[in-house]
Amino acid sequence: MTAHTGPLAVQDAMRNAQCVLLDFDGPICDIFAGLPAPRVAASLRSFLAEHDVEIPPEVEAFDDPLAVFRFSRQLGPDMSRITRDMLTRLEVEAVQTARPTPGAADLIRQSKRLGKAVAVVSNNSTMAVTAYLQRTHLGEEIDCVSARVDPDPNLMKPDPHLVHQALQQLAATPSTSVLVGDSTTDMEVCLATGVVAVGYANRPDKASQLKAAGADHVVTSMGELLVTDSTETH
Repeated sequence: MTAHTGPLAVQDAMRNAQCVLLDFDGPICDIFAGLPAPRVAASLRSFLAEHDVEIPPEVEAFDDPLAVFRFSRQLGPDMSRITRDMLTRLEVEAVQTARPTPGAADLIRQSKRLGKAVAVVSNNSTMAVTAYLQRTHLGEEIDCVSARVDPDPNLMKPDPHLVHQALQQLAATPSTSVLVGDSTTDMEVCLATGVVAVGYANRPDKASQLKAAGADHVVTSMGELLVTDSTETH
């Protein structure tokens, strides 16, 4: 897949999509706005250290809690499971102060109004995603949440498991579905599944990274994905 620039191409993709898949952290909200990700990663490392786990120097440098969770897989299934549980508790705490992404709620509501299926596909926990949707009254607008449940970190994106799960639950086909994500792993999972890849570059340096990772389209705001009045059809 290659990036197709221009607002008209993005509008066409969103208008033609029958299913809209949204990553959670970034496109929908900044989950760690109030509880910073580096602090969560540090809490996970402390938790592992309390269980007599020797933390390698490279893991000490991780700011991403999901990267620490990925590390836990090499510690065996029991440690991976309890690390997942600890991360889930921290994520549920974090969503209480998560900052909504401008335009995300409007996109979700418009997509539903246009008869599209809407799903959240996230490496964050199902419990955290559900808690946020309840807090923001968006739960009734979402047809499916396909997020982290399994203690095996390898089933997170870019593995296609979560995308396949969402498509199956929605009876959707990849070619008529779009996934909006802000990470290279989101673009990689689109390449693996055939879903149209929309990169949300919420920082200036991300646009080139998302394009290189296979984005079909790149936007810098979620509002760009709203179908305009001239193209909004049922």
